[in-house]
Amino acid sequence: MRIQRLSLDRFGHFTDRQYDFGSGRDGHDFHIIYGPNEAGKTTTMEAVLRLFYGFPMRESYAFRHPRKNLQISATLEIEGALRNFIRLPSPSRALVDETGTAVPEAALSAHLAGLSELDYRRLLCLDDETIERGGEEIANAEGDIGRLLFSAAAGVADLSSVLDGIRERADALWKKRASTTRMAELKRALAEVDKDIKARDVTASAWKALKRDLAKAQDAELSARETRNALNTAKARTEAQRRALPMVAEIAELEQAIAPWASYPTHLDFNPERLIELRSDRGVATQNIARLSDEITTLKEERARLSVAPAGLELAGALQALEDLAARDRTARLDLGRRQDEQQAAEAAMRQAARDLGIVSPDADLQDLVLSSANIAELETVRETLRAASATAEAEAREVADLQERVSAASQALQDGQPVADPAPLVGDILLCFDAESLAPAHATALQAIETAKIKAGRSLSALSFAGASFDSLPACPCSRPQAVLWSERHQEVQRELRATQEKRDAHQEDAEARAAQARVLTEDAKVVSDSEAEELRARRDTRWAEHLAALTPSTASGFHTAMQLHDTAADARLTQYRELAQLREIRQAEAEARARAAQAQVRITGLHDACSDIERNVHAAAAQVGLATPLSPAEWLEWVQFHEVASEDARTLRETQEAHQSTLRRAKALMTELVTVLPFAPADLNTALTTARRMTEEERKQAEVRTKAQDARQQAQRDLAQREARHTQAQHAKEDAELAWQTLVQNLLGGGFAPERLMASLEPLRALREHEKTRAGAARRVVTMQTDQSQFAEEVAALARAHDLPPQATAAETYAALKALAEHARATQEKRDSLDHALETAKADKADHKSRQDAIDQEVAAIASVFPTPEALQDIDALREVATRAQQIIESRAKLDALTRQVRSELDTDDIETARAQLAETSVAELDATLDSNASDLAHAEEQLTRAIQERVTAEHALAEIKGDDAIATLIEQKATLELQLEETAVKHLELSLGHHLASDAIRRYRDSHRSGMLTATEQCFAGLTQGAYPSLSTQIDKDSEVLLAVDKYGVSKRADEMSKGTRFQLYLALRAAAHEQLVAQGTTLPFFCDDIFETFDEARTSAACRVMETIGGRGQAIYLTHHRHVVDIAKSVCTTPPIVHEL
Repeated sequence: MRIQRLSLDRFGHFTDRQYDFGSGRDGHDFHIIYGPNEAGKTTTMEAVLRLFYGFPMRESYAFRHPRKNLQISATLEIEGALRNFIRLPSPSRALVDETGTAVPEAALSAHLAGLSELDYRRLLCLDDETIERGGEEIANAEGDIGRLLFSAAAGVADLSSVLDGIRERADALWKKRASTTRMAELKRALAEVDKDIKARDVTASAWKALKRDLAKAQDAELSARETRNALNTAKARTEAQRRALPMVAEIAELEQAIAPWASYPTHLDFNPERLIELRSDRGVATQNIARLSDEITTLKEERARLSVAPAGLELAGALQALEDLAARDRTARLDLGRRQDEQQAAEAAMRQAARDLGIVSPDADLQDLVLSSANIAELETVRETLRAASATAEAEAREVADLQERVSAASQALQDGQPVADPAPLVGDILLCFDAESLAPAHATALQAIETAKIKAGRSLSALSFAGASFDSLPACPCSRPQAVLWSERHQEVQRELRATQEKRDAHQEDAEARAAQARVLTEDAKVVSDSEAEELRARRDTRWAEHLAALTPSTASGFHTAMQLHDTAADARLTQYRELAQLREIRQAEAEARARAAQAQVRITGLHDACSDIERNVHAAAAQVGLATPLSPAEWLEWVQFHEVASEDARTLRETQEAHQSTLRRAKALMTELVTVLPFAPADLNTALTTARRMTEEERKQAEVRTKAQDARQQAQRDLAQREARHTQAQHAKEDAELAWQTLVQNLLGGGFAPERLMASLEPLRALREHEKTRAGAARRVVTMQTDQSQFAEEVAALARAHDLPPQATAAETYAALKALAEHARATQEKRDSLDHALETAKADKADHKSRQDAIDQEVAAIASVFPTPEALQDIDALREVATRAQQIIESRAKLDALTRQVRSELDTDDIETARAQLAETSVAELDATLDSNASDLAHAEEQLTRAIQERVTAEHALAEIKGDDAIATLIEQKATLELQLEETAVKHLELSLGHHLASDAIRRYRDSHRSGMLTATEQCFAGLTQGAYPSLSTQIDKDSEVLLAVDKYGVSKRADEMSKGTRFQLYLALRAAAHEQLVAQGTTLPFFCDDIFETFDEARTSAACRVMETIGGRGQAIYLTHHRHVVDIAKSVCTTPPIVHEL
């Protein structure tokens, strides 16, 4: 499946953004989407994923269009047929066709090879984050080829961290001899619960004893508490008497002090401090009354001395009416001369402006030369038109002259650039005929591929060397790899069995010797009669009996008797040592069995040695056939056969590579032959020839461009000249029309005797005439107005002076000032009289107020004195204040007496003070202090007894509460069962994780074994191209239980993956992913492959190689690269055999 057309109708910040990826029929399907940052490249890739898998509920790209309005449509090529799909965020119609008909998800998901959205992102969407994690995985995997291949094929960039995480989770559950695992914690918790169960289990008899102890403790506490309370009561009573005794003495003193003043009131209805305020206020009022009386007398005398004339007051109104006229008179006196001078200056300026226009006659009427603003503007417009027409005509004339010179120069340049003879064959035609731009990278690729194959074949042939024996050519292998594997495995099996059999033989021999030693020790130490000795004694007895029976002599009888005694003694000994006999018999049997097994093992060893020798003879014979004289072990022979297979494959690859690139080499040779005939020197190689040819082609192109530009320049200059000549003629006609209009207008406005040329330079004289005329007319009007105001003012002032008997002054202004002074004097006198009247009334009112205040104070003092026994003697405020102070002290003493009385009654709990005095009559402070000291020691002892009793009672209650019949034991048992279940669950979980990790590791190893050859070869080719031959090959090395990937540089130095630079690891991961994509395509799954700006850490050379890798992916399927780097686009266009299709944002 591939994308032919993609439309982001409403998605992200796009609206109706379309991409046309074409049909891809020619096998070149590499596209680059280029745009600046934030242009929407990643948005495009996300849109494709939304098209395939739908919109998520929380859509992060719904920032311009609401989620409900999002829409993505596309035309997909599926198995050769075109299908149109539209993806919507609707739950019921999420996928529709071009007619709006809903289609099932299976119509699209069936062609995604069963990949989920996450799988698609991992496998077919490569971005910065993915390649970063891929590079880290290469380092984390420590070169494990199984992990690397599986990680690349599955798209899991962090496979090592996943497997390590599973191992860590399993170890966190249980690990041998670890104390912080989950299993260890549960075991400790279970032990604590068992300990609590044992500690809380109590018998019934112990519970009854605790009940009795609690009852005794409660009784003891009650008795101690009663004793303590009685002592506290006695102490409180004594302390109360101790505190009341001095208070009773103070009460007697207070009663004696207040007895003489019993007639004083019990409380005061006024504040004694109020008397101070009244005394001060009465003094102030008395002083103010005296002062105001004197002030009233003075004001009356001053008012009597003032007199006011009524005529003077009326004059002020008349002068007020003349105020405006007086102001105009003052202005005229100040401004009249200036205005007259201004009028004369304006007339002189008008005559000067007329002289500027050429009118010098003193009799000329200057008013005829004054024009309106409209007339002057019209003159200026016509004059500017004439000036513009003149300037245009002059400019067009200059342009015509310039263009005539350009035409001549272009004709001369074209004539100078013409070739003198027929040109030689163009180098560019030769390059175009041989398609040099595509042939050059193809030739370089061919040479590099052949050289890489030669190096690899040579390295593989060198690997066949052994013990000084080397090969110049690949020898024929005398046996197949299965036969070598069979010999190696059979030899290893025989060797293992031989070692095991020898160990068994040695063990049997050691066992037999040990049994023999046990028998000897048992026979010697216990003096056991063995079976052989008993049989020998029995045989001797029978022999002696046969001799005696035959001879019947005393000597034979004695011999038989001796033999009989020996036999009977041995028999008796054997009866008493039956256990040792049985043990000895078992030891002898075990010794015999061990020796038999050792003999059998020796026979097996001999057979295994023969089998091993047969295998080694076969291996030595096969090695001798290929020229390896030094004996090889079957394992070494198997490794040599494997190297021979690799060397055979490399040799075949070299032949195929040479044959595949033969046509490219022939084309390059033919191109070289053609270029030698046209180049100025004999080039060393094709690159030098192409570089020189391109330079010559560029020079030829530049010369052709120069000639073309010269022809174009001459033709353009001729066209421009014709246009300029026509425009020059039009400008001349316009100039003539403007001159006629100018002369006509000047004659109409200023008369026929006026020369228009005088106005061409400037119209300012006409404007000056108009402005000066305005100034002159305004000044004349103001002079007449000022003279009229002065005459009227003089008449009015003279009439007022006569009416008030005032002699006339030198000027009307001075007379007006004298009248104004007379009116001002009358007004001031009237205002002074009014002010004195007001002050007099105010003083009388203030005097009445102060008199009222004085009477009020006297009344308040009399009211205060009335509460005391002799009020008539207390009319003086100072005497009253002294009595009030004494009364306040008596009231405070009475209050203190009442408080002390209440306190004493409260302390002694009595109804009256006399009873309290009776209680304290027979005691003293010393006696009470002694009683308190005695009580303190008794109370301390009682407190100790009570504290001890409370401790015993609390201890008994606690002990009893610990064993009360609750569910604590049941809860602990339940906790124990829960912990046991958790232990079981933890064990099962640890087993699952451990088995899962083991199975995953086995699966990775199986994947490595099944895919190592093809996928590793593809990775090696791609990685060699990406690194520009810096790492031409990859190899593997066995390291403990894993197989480690090694990269071999061009100097033959091997490097582990984790020893490479960060950028090189990124390129290795890209090579792995490209090989995985090739495998995916080989399995029948072809889907669009996306790369989002992953060349950030690549230099230009490796970026070029990466672009060719993308082109290769585009040859297998659809490859789309997203970038914001312009140089990546340029590099891809220059290095790809078929330039990629660029889509710009």
